[in-house]
Amino acid sequence: MTGHRNTQAGIPGPSRTAGARRGAFPCYAGVGRHLSRGHLRPGAAAAGGSALVAVLGVLALLLPLGVMAALHARMDLLMQRNLGAEIEAFYVAEAGLEHAVAEISPGVSFEAWLVGPDRRRGTADDGVFPFDEGAPAAFPAAPLHYVVRVAERPDGGLDVTSTGSGRNGAMKVIAAIVKRSPLPFTPAALYVDDAAASALGSTDLLISGLDHRVADPPTAPSGLAAAVPALATSVADAVPELRQRLAGSVGRLVGAGAAPSIAVAAPLDVQALAAACVQYPAHVTLGALGPVAELGSAGAPQVAVANDLDVSGEFTGAGILVVRGTLHVSGRFSFTGLVVALGALICESSSDVRVLGAVWRPAGGDPRLALAGHGAIAYSSAALGVADVAFPGALPHAAEVAGWQEVL
Repeated sequence: MTGHRNTQAGIPGPSRTAGARRGAFPCYAGVGRHLSRGHLRPGAAAAGGSALVAVLGVLALLLPLGVMAALHARMDLLMQRNLGAEIEAFYVAEAGLEHAVAEISPGVSFEAWLVGPDRRRGTADDGVFPFDEGAPAAFPAAPLHYVVRVAERPDGGLDVTSTGSGRNGAMKVIAAIVKRSPLPFTPAALYVDDAAASALGSTDLLISGLDHRVADPPTAPSGLAAAVPALATSVADAVPELRQRLAGSVGRLVGAGAAPSIAVAAPLDVQALAAACVQYPAHVTLGALGPVAELGSAGAPQVAVANDLDVSGEFTGAGILVVRGTLHVSGRFSFTGLVVALGALICESSSDVRVLGAVWRPAGGDPRLALAGHGAIAYSSAALGVADVAFPGALPHAAEVAGWQEVL
């Protein structure tokens, strides 16, 4: 009975048992063979390792690039910030230079700006620019500010150095050479320190700030210098009232600016000029005038000083005329150069006035100013230049920048 299943005892035969195993689980046969060999399939492990190496290599390449991009971005931000701070510092230094030059008033030398804020030679602040209102505050806001220093040049000019400080320690330095203009300075054809009491009348007396040559008629100027205002005063509050009062005299007040040509000017030290003329060794003292009087010419100008001057006849002259009292004109008055009236200036309706150059009248004396009559007061750089050459150091000159450069 061997080889056959004994159904009674439940004992399978050997040959039937082996066949049953093989036929019952055919799908696991291959798995067993692979597991018994220790791998899934040929090349699978090698492919997985290569991918990992490739990923790591790409990461190794991208990491320094990312770091470099971040560093470049930071450097760009820093450069932009520093460049902006340096630009601000440059403009602050430029503002300091402009501020200083604007405060250098017309004069003969720069001595007053070399002695420092205490206005004394030989002290510790010599060379610090003496601003009128003291050391400048932060401009336009803290921490931006400027410091200006000056030094004398061998040719009599002025070295002005402005240092501007900004954010993040930024600093810029601008140096400029400042000299006196070759042309004598006048604020206007007619400068009146206090014009409140002025009366220009309603006649045809022309006041022109256009530049005239010596031979030019008043209505046909041909000079090349820049025009100046016809009338200037140092009292700013008086200008609107003057414009309103002289609105009908537009054709009589011609020159720089809007018509009628009236402007505000910085106070001019006319008294100092008058005092210098009185001390001039070759000056002429005038007394009472005859019917006809002549004082110098365009080729030979003179400095003349009078206490009071009454012109009822004919008076001609050239140079610098200083009247310490009242200048009263009822006749013919013709002068080429600068006329300074420290007291009242009265031109009657019968007068014929022709001044080629400029007329100055400071405050402090007789305030009367009445300009009637006929003629003209016309600005002439050439006429003032003749007097300036004949009497060097007498007339003031404006400050101008001859050149500048960025030092730092």
